[in-house]
Amino acid sequence: MNKGIILIDADDTSITVTWSEIGKPSSSHPTKYTLQYRPATSANDNGIDSGGQLTYQSLSTELTTNTARKRNLTGAGHGFFFRVSATTKSQNRVDKSAMDYMGHAHRRPFTVLTMMEQSQRMPPPVAKIDSSVASPQPNSYVAHISWQSSAEPLLVGYKLQMRESNGTSSWSTVANCLSGTEVRKKNLTSSSGYMFRVRPVLQGETGGSEENLVASVNEGGNVIPYSSASDVVGARSSSKSSSSSSSGSEGLLRLFKRLPDNKLLAKGGMKSVSLTEAFNKVDLVFFYASAHWCGPCRRFTPQLIKFYNDAKAMYAKAPGRTTKIEVVFISADHDVNGFRNYYASMPWLAVPFDADTREILLSWMKVKGIPQLMCLDGRTGKVYETNGVGRALDLARFSRYIGRDKSSIR
Repeated sequence: MNKGIILIDADDTSITVTWSEIGKPSSSHPTKYTLQYRPATSANDNGIDSGGQLTYQSLSTELTTNTARKRNLTGAGHGFFFRVSATTKSQNRVDKSAMDYMGHAHRRPFTVLTMMEQSQRMPPPVAKIDSSVASPQPNSYVAHISWQSSAEPLLVGYKLQMRESNGTSSWSTVANCLSGTEVRKKNLTSSSGYMFRVRPVLQGETGGSEENLVASVNEGGNVIPYSSASDVVGARSSSKSSSSSSSGSEGLLRLFKRLPDNKLLAKGGMKSVSLTEAFNKVDLVFFYASAHWCGPCRRFTPQLIKFYNDAKAMYAKAPGRTTKIEVVFISADHDVNGFRNYYASMPWLAVPFDADTREILLSWMKVKGIPQLMCLDGRTGKVYETNGVGRALDLARFSRYIGRDKSSIR
C-alpha cells in the first residue's frame, strides 16, 4: 500500500496517475482535487520543493476522481513530477503552499516512453469475469485474461502484472514467463476491481529491474515496455447505480467507459447528473463534437441550441406523443478554460473535460473535423447518422429512425 501519487500508465505523450483519497468524501459532497505537474529539473531532482521555488502548472482544480491523465507531454528528458491536494473554497492553486500537496509515493519523476518504445508495446490485454470457474476462496471471483501473441522473433514468453484499481496499490507480477496467451486469476476479492498489463519476454534480456516500474512502464535495459492496462474487471457498482441500469439504456451506457462516478455535467457545468437519470426514457441522443476555437462550430451551435430547446418544449407539452431527445457535448477544446467558457453557453449535457471518456468517444466517433453531430438510439446506442451537420435539424426526420414520427403535435 502506498500513500502518494502512483504511476498507472505512460506512453510517448501522456502519463496516467492515481493517488490515495484525501479527506472523507460523501456521495452528496465528493472531494474535488487540484492536480499540478512540472518537468523535473535534473537527474538529481527528487521532487522535494520545500521552499516553493519551483513552478507547477495546474491541470485541474475540479477533479472528482483520484485518477487523471496528462496528455501532450513532450520535451522533458528527466521526467515529470505531479502533486495533488483537496480543492477548497478558501484554498486554490494560487495561494496554496507546497506543504499542502501530496507528492509522489516514491521520490522519482515519472517518464514517458520514446516513440520507438511506444511502437514496441503490445496491445492491452482483455480481462473478463469468468463465471464458469468457481474461485476457491469464499466471496471471491475469477478473471480470465487474454492477449494477442507477439511477433518478436526472440520471444520466450509473456510477463503479466496486475494492480487493484484504487489509489494505493502498485503493479505486482502475476507470472514472470507464461508460454500461452491467456490465463485465469483466481481468488480476486476487491470491490474496486483489477487491471492487468503484459509484455513479451525475449531471449537475452538484460539491464531490466522491476524497481524502475515506480517511475516508468519500462523495466529498463533492452526490455520491451509493458502494454497499457486492460479495462478494470470485477468492480462492483453501488446498489443505487446497479438497480438503475434497468432504465433500458444499457447499450448506450456502454459507450461511456471510464466516466468518473458515471456522471455527466449539466446546466453549463453548474451541476452533474447520473447516466441513467440523463438518458431515462430518451428516444434519441446526439453526440456533439465541437470546440470554442472552431469558427464553423460557433456558427452551428446557436442552430443546435434552438433545435434542442424547441424539441424539449414540444416534449414538455405532449410527452406521450413527442420524441424525447438529449444532446451530449464532447469537447475538442485544447484546454479546460476553453471548454468551460464554451460549455457555459450550452443547455445540454457534457462529458467532463478531464475524463478519459471524452477522448475515448472522440476516437469512437472517428472525428476528423468539427462540428460533428452524431445521432444515436437512446436505448441501444445504434448509430443512425454519423454527422447531421449540413442537413436540416428536423425532429420529424430524426424521429423516423426509431420507426415512428412522434414529432408532430396534433
